Amino acid sequence: MDLEQNNSSSKLLEGIAEISKAVMEHNFADDILALIVSVTAKVTGSKICSLLLLDKNKGELVLRASQSESGGYNQKSNTPLGKGIAGRVALSGAPIKVLDVRKDPRYLHKEIAVLDGLVSLLSVPMSVDGEVIGVVNCYTSEIYDFSNEDIQMLTTVASQAAIVLKNTELRIMKEVVERELEERKIIERAKEVVMEKKRVPGRMAFELIRKQSMNTRTSMAKIAESIVLASAFD
Repeated sequence: MDLEQNNSSSKLLEGIAEISKAVMEHNFADDILALIVSVTAKVTGSKICSLLLLDKNKGELVLRASQSESGGYNQKSNTPLGKGIAGRVALSGAPIKVLDVRKDPRYLHKEIAVLDGLVSLLSVPMSVDGEVIGVVNCYTSEIYDFSNEDIQMLTTVASQAAIVLKNTELRIMKEVVERELEERKIIERAKEVVMEKKRVPGRMAFELIRKQSMNTRTSMAKIAESIVLASAFD
């Protein structure tokens, strides 16, 4: 790999633009993760590019996307925070470059590196407002001393990717909240319909809807929609 030939400003800007578009065009995080890895590999010319997201509850990095076709690399175990190269990057929030992962004592998966022909590594944090949410790794198949320009470029791409993921997470959360509010409204309306038709109190009307939902294995929101729709033709 010759990173110097892939470090042009135009490639970097194109990569950032493509990642930025993802937040408007994709609804599912997995799609965006795959796109980020694809764009990053294209911009850097890496043999393998991978993206690991931080699971705060477990305190470990989880491989979520990779351009590798190797079953070994894609099935490697999670990386504890502060361990290995990526774990150290996530903990410190600073990039780390490794000239040869096969010989570096900090690298946790040497057998996979040998099997897949991975040699040099640049690992950078994905940060939003000072918070590390993951790590992007780029590997070469030959010894390569990553330059400051390489580090700056990959850090820029990783930062943009982090913003995209954070925006996507916020948008999905907003959509979930809005959907829940709409479902509550329709259930409340259905409860009023049942109260009026059955002449029962609100609690009993709610229980009738819930029982119908359980018996038919259909969501309460769907049952409520049917009740409200039927009442419109009464």
